[in-house]
Amino acid sequence: MQIETISSLLEGNYVDFTKALTYPFDDPDWLKKLGIGLLLSLVPVIGTIALQGWQLEIVKRVRTNHPNPLPDWDFGSMFSKGLILFLAWIVYLLPAMILGCLAWLGPIVLAGAAASSDNGGAAGGLATVVMACCGCLAFLLLLAGAIVYFGGYIRFVDREEFGTFMQFSDNIAIVRDNIGDFAMALVVIMVAAFAFGLIGSVVIVGGLLVTIFTTYFGGHILGQLAAKVGGGRAAVPAV
Repeated sequence: MQIETISSLLEGNYVDFTKALTYPFDDPDWLKKLGIGLLLSLVPVIGTIALQGWQLEIVKRVRTNHPNPLPDWDFGSMFSKGLILFLAWIVYLLPAMILGCLAWLGPIVLAGAAASSDNGGAAGGLATVVMACCGCLAFLLLLAGAIVYFGGYIRFVDREEFGTFMQFSDNIAIVRDNIGDFAMALVVIMVAAFAFGLIGSVVIVGGLLVTIFTTYFGGHILGQLAAKVGGGRAAVPAV
């Protein structure tokens, strides 16, 4: 599906799909900033955490309508904030991770039981059902965790504390009150991540660019969400 077609599907919603793709290239230092991000994306864990902090700065700038949404790199600050985001995401993933483990361990246990009984066929069928049910439920929990995490993320923009993510009732409330906007952001980010990953798998150098593209794209979408849900902030004067 072409970018123009996707944009037309999103017309009438708050999402500016095309701007989220192209805004870095309006920055005169885009090559340096994206280049640093690209290099960091190649560093396991540490680079990923720093990129999350960098994405947070993008969210802030997009929300305030900053004339230059692509931030300069401040590794120390971005890593510390990214670490909070990374740990919070792990917390929100835990229910889905636990069920995912059960989806694999359950059939193994049942298969062992089947090997020592005369009802191997029934046990095998039950293992398949258990695996399918746990897998589906894990996926639903992953989606639920992601969208509530976004609620905490939007609140974290104003209150940069790990405890913000642990205020589950408040994070659920902001999602519940703006469910259409949060659902739209989640769908757009997921579709874009899938599309970028698909392109990266067929283009020789594409795989190297997937992480940095999804980072800046997701940052802009979340920034648009923050502006919509939070009412935005006064624009920063152009410099």
